[in-house]
Amino acid sequence: MLNLVNVKSFSKCNPAEYRIGDECCPMCSPGNRVNRHCTEYTSTSCIPCIGSTYLDTPNGLTACIPCTQCDPGFGLMVKHPCRPSSDTVCEPLEGFYCTDPTKDGCKAAQRHSSCEPGQYVRQKATKSTDTVCDSCTGDTYSDGSFSSCRPHTQCDTMNLKQIKPGTHQSDSECGQETSSPIAAIVSPVLITVLIMVGIGLYFVKKRSESGKIIFWYYSSFFKQLVASHLFRSVQIKQATEQS
Repeated sequence: MLNLVNVKSFSKCNPAEYRIGDECCPMCSPGNRVNRHCTEYTSTSCIPCIGSTYLDTPNGLTACIPCTQCDPGFGLMVKHPCRPSSDTVCEPLEGFYCTDPTKDGCKAAQRHSSCEPGQYVRQKATKSTDTVCDSCTGDTYSDGSFSSCRPHTQCDTMNLKQIKPGTHQSDSECGQETSSPIAAIVSPVLITVLIMVGIGLYFVKKRSESGKIIFWYYSSFFKQLVASHLFRSVQIKQATEQS
């Protein structure tokens, strides 16, 4: 009789049972916990998990497990909410990628890297991988957001002057050609001289003695004026070159 008792005490329970003392009790189904253990005369009493708790396997536990919290501080948000029979499944927030993956979700995530100016996005980031950047080479540039480096603008092809050469971080800067100081001074003078020559020719044609005198006077005056302006334009050019 003693041997039979010992066999019962140390016999292995079935896979769907759990041991309490000398008894092999039926397990509770997923989503439920033990309310009262079985006895020699009664079966296991089970009740559902409530609140933010769960049990996802058949069990003989008297308490359910707290649900996982998807912490935004770790770059996470809820993918599937917690249920009595399954835990919460987390996934990376928008703009983050998973650094600690699980079977169905993620435990921790980091923000996607941004490419620096002078780099282009060789591979876009996903929820499971970070951004891959590469550097621009040759006469190309990128502000860090381009999917490929762009060639520098050729100002001369648009009949523009290059104000600032391009770098790997920025494009060339173009602007309108500016007229030289000499042209700005000489042009009005030449126009004035042509007008006075026309007036002089008119008086010469009339063969008026007074017209000849007036023509000679204005010719002398404008020769001095042109010489003065040319001298001033040379000074301006020299000052511009020195600066």
